[in-house]
Amino acid sequence: MKKSKAIVVETDTAWRSPVQQELDGLFSELTAFNDRIAELASLGHRSPAIGVLKAQALSLAAHIDELRGLLAVPKGQRSAK
Repeated sequence: MKKSKAIVVETDTAWRSPVQQELDGLFSELTAFNDRIAELASLGHRSPAIGVLKAQALSLAAHIDELRGLLAVPKGQRSAK
């Protein structure tokens, strides 16, 4: 399984910091879900629990994508540094 990479985001406005902090926590949760799924799969589990974990991980990934969209800055609005 792929490991999540940290996202580097410029903090141009005050609202970005809380969003980034939430994203950091969500990435940790997603990593934990993925690790648990990999662990169960390696042990040969075929229970419905794996399906539930996968569904939760996908839901969490969708939430992460929504928050990342809030942090996206259109190309024309980026400040020149």
